[in-house]
Amino acid sequence: MNQTELLDQFILEARECLEGIGQRLLQVEKDPSDSELLNDLFRLVHTLKGNCGLFEFKPLERVVHAGEDLLDRVRNHTLAYNDQIADALLEAMDFTVQMVDEIEEHGAIDNAADGRSQELAARLRQNLTPGGATAAPAVAAAPVAVAAPQVAKPRPDWATRWPEALETQYPQAVAVRYRPEPECFFKGEDPWNLVKLTPGLVHLDVASLEPWPSADALDCYKCNLDFVLLCDTPKAYIEEHFRYVPEQIELMVLAEHAPVGAAAGASLEAQAAAQAEPVRDPMQAVRETLRKRVVQLWMDQVSLLKRPGIGLGTLGGVRRALTALLSASGDDESLAAMAALAAMPPQASAAQVATWAQQHVPGGAQAGGSDASGVSAGNSGAGGLPPGDGARRGGGDDNNNNFQGGQKVLKVGQEKIDRLMDLIGEMVVAKNALPYLAQRAEQVFAQRELAREIKAQYAVINRIAEDMQHAIMQVRMMPVGTVFQRFGRLVRDISKKLGKDVSLEVEGEETEADKNVIEALADPLIHILRNSLDHGIELPEARRKAGKPTQGVIKVSARQESDRVIIEITDDGAGVDPQRVRDKAVERGLIPADKAQTLSDVDAVQLIFLPGFSTAEQISDLSGRGVGMDVVRNAVERINGHVQLSSQFGKGTVIRLSLPLSMAVTNVMVIESAGRRFGVPMDMIVETVRVHGDDIHHFKQASTTVLRGKIVPLKPLNELLALDADAQVNSDGELAVLVVRMLGEHVGLLVDQFHGATDIILKPLEGVLSGLTGFAGTALMGDGSVLMVLNPKELL
Repeated sequence: MNQTELLDQFILEARECLEGIGQRLLQVEKDPSDSELLNDLFRLVHTLKGNCGLFEFKPLERVVHAGEDLLDRVRNHTLAYNDQIADALLEAMDFTVQMVDEIEEHGAIDNAADGRSQELAARLRQNLTPGGATAAPAVAAAPVAVAAPQVAKPRPDWATRWPEALETQYPQAVAVRYRPEPECFFKGEDPWNLVKLTPGLVHLDVASLEPWPSADALDCYKCNLDFVLLCDTPKAYIEEHFRYVPEQIELMVLAEHAPVGAAAGASLEAQAAAQAEPVRDPMQAVRETLRKRVVQLWMDQVSLLKRPGIGLGTLGGVRRALTALLSASGDDESLAAMAALAAMPPQASAAQVATWAQQHVPGGAQAGGSDASGVSAGNSGAGGLPPGDGARRGGGDDNNNNFQGGQKVLKVGQEKIDRLMDLIGEMVVAKNALPYLAQRAEQVFAQRELAREIKAQYAVINRIAEDMQHAIMQVRMMPVGTVFQRFGRLVRDISKKLGKDVSLEVEGEETEADKNVIEALADPLIHILRNSLDHGIELPEARRKAGKPTQGVIKVSARQESDRVIIEITDDGAGVDPQRVRDKAVERGLIPADKAQTLSDVDAVQLIFLPGFSTAEQISDLSGRGVGMDVVRNAVERINGHVQLSSQFGKGTVIRLSLPLSMAVTNVMVIESAGRRFGVPMDMIVETVRVHGDDIHHFKQASTTVLRGKIVPLKPLNELLALDADAQVNSDGELAVLVVRMLGEHVGLLVDQFHGATDIILKPLEGVLSGLTGFAGTALMGDGSVLMVLNPKELL
C-alpha cells in the first residue's frame, strides 16, 4: 500500500471514528453512568489517536491525546462528567473534523493550526485538575494541619536545555533525556526515528555526548547524540515509548521539580489541599497503564489468530509475540502460562491457540470477565474486543474477517458504483434497441422467424438487465439515519444558545433511499430544524404559561410508502399564526392585501414557502434573512420531491417531505406534440384524458375545462414551447390533455398523442444548454433518438 492509499484509509477510518464519537458524546451527556458507553467512546478516541500516530499530524494527535486522557479519567470514575467537559470534548471534536477535512483536501495540516491545537489541548487538560472541572461530590474532611513548606526535588543539570516559557505553557509536561548507546546502530536501533515519534513532543534539543572529532577520525558507526525532549503527555506514555531502552533515558516531571521560588511561594491553602488528597503510589499509574497496554496487544494477537487462512509463519510469529507479552507481565501466573504455551505442540491450529489465549489473558482478565481496559469480554464482538471492533482490527468471524451484523461487508468507492450505474444505463439503452431491430427484421426484411427469436432474446436480456439495475440501485441505497445522526448535535447547540429546553426524538433511521437523495436531504432538513428551534419551540417560561411541559419536543420520523420515502418533522411549539403570515406577506409585497384576506388558514400558512418570506423581527445567524422555507421547497423539488406543511396555532407544526427512492432511473410519460416527442416525469402526472372540444371553455386568453368536478386550466404545450402549430383533434373531436400537479393545483397540458410510460436514464443539460430551464434533461432511446424531458414547473 503506497502513501496515498494509506492516507485515504486514514481519512476513511478517521471519519468513521468521528461519526461514532459524535453520537456517543451526545449519548454520554444524557447518561454519564453508562460504563459500556464510556468504554466504547474511549476506544474510538484511542483508535483515532493511534491512527494519527502513523503520520506527522501533531496538532491533531495533541488534541485527540488530551481528549483520551480526559475520557480515561471519566470512565475510571475518578472524574465526574459535566457540561464543561462535554463542551470541551465537542469543541475538540469539531476541530478534529476540520483537520481531517484539511488533510483530505491538502494532504497535510497547516502550521497555523498548531496554536489552536495547543489551546484546545490545554482546555481539555484543565478539566483533569481538581479546580478545572466539577469533580464528584466528596465527603467533607476534617481540618488538616498545615505542614511546613516542602522543598522541591532538585533539578538535573540538563534541565536548562529548553525555553523557560514552555514550562508555563506546559506545566504538566515531562522532560526526557535520551542518551543512546554508542553501539546502538549494530542492534538495529534508530534513535532519531524513536525521538521523532515520541508522543506529545513539543521541544527537542540535540547535542553531542562527546566533542566531535575531526573528519578523518570520525567513526560514522558510533552514535554520539544526546537528546533532551519536552513532551506534553503523561509519564506512563513516555515510559512505554522508550520501553526497549529504559536504561538510556532519564525522566523528569516538571510539576514535581518546580523552581525553588515557586515552591516557596505556594499558598498554604494549596498545600493543605494537596495533603488532603489520598497518597498514591507514583508507579501505580505506570503499572496500570502498562498492564492495559499488554492486554490490548494480547487481544490484537487473538484477533489475528481468528483471521481465515492464517499461515504457519504467521502462527509462529503470533506465538512468539504471546510469549513476549507473558514475559513482560512477569507475574507467576504469566510465567506459568508461558510454560504452557511453550509446551503446546507446534502443529496446534490457530483456532486452538486462540482459544487458549482467550483463557490466559495477562493480568487475570479471562474471556468471560472484563479486561484491564474495562471492556467486558463477554459482550465483545471478537476475542474480547468491543462490539464492532472486530471488523476494524481484522478479527471477527472464524470464516470471514469482514463480518458485521451477520453480513459480509466490502467497502467500495462511490466512483466505482457510479461507473456501474453509467454502464447499466448504457445497457438499458442497448437493450431497448432490440424491439426496433425485431420490427425492422419483420417489416423491412420479411424475416418473421428472426424477429421472433430477437424478441425471445430481448425478454431474457430485459430480465437480466432489470435484475442488475435493481441490484446496483440497492448498493447505492443508504439508511436515512446517516443524515439524522447530525441532528442531535444541532439541536443541542442551538437550544442551549437560545435558552430553550428541547428533546429530539428520531424514528425510522433504518429507512433506506438512494445515496444522492440522502445527500440532497441534509440542507433542507437542517433548515427545517433551525426554523422549529427558532420560531416553533417556545422558551420554558412561555411553555409553562401555555400549560405545556417546559421541555419542547421535536420528532423526526422516516418511513417508506410504495416507491417513496416519507419524512415528517413534528414539533409541539407555537405553530404558525395564519394572520401574522398574511400580514407579513402583504408587508413584504409578496401578495396583494385583498387576495391575502380571502385565503383560508390552511392556504395562508403555505405562504411561508414564498421567496423572501420571513416572520423574524430581528436578523440573526439563525433567521430573519428571508432565506428559509423557499430554499427547502426548491431543494426538495429538485430531486422530484414534494413538501407539505400543516400547523395548529399554539399546538405545533408538521412538515412532510415525500421523496423518490432513487434518482438513478426516471419514469416518464412519452407524449407527442407538433410532430415531436417529449418526456414528462410520471410523479408530476395526475391523469391523461381526452376532452371534447365543446367541453373546453374560453375566457379572454384563458381556457378551462371541468374534470372530476374541479375547474382545470388548460395550456397548449405548443404555445409554451413556441412551436407554431395547433393541438391536433382526433376523429371524435377530442383533444389529448395531460393533467399535471403544480403546487397543489391541477393544470392540463394540451398535447397531440400519448405514447405510454418508460424508464430512462436522465442526463441533465450541460454547457450553454443548461440555461434551458424548461427542460429537465435528455435521455437516449432504444432507436437511437434523443428524448427531451420537460420540466413542467418551469414551463408553467
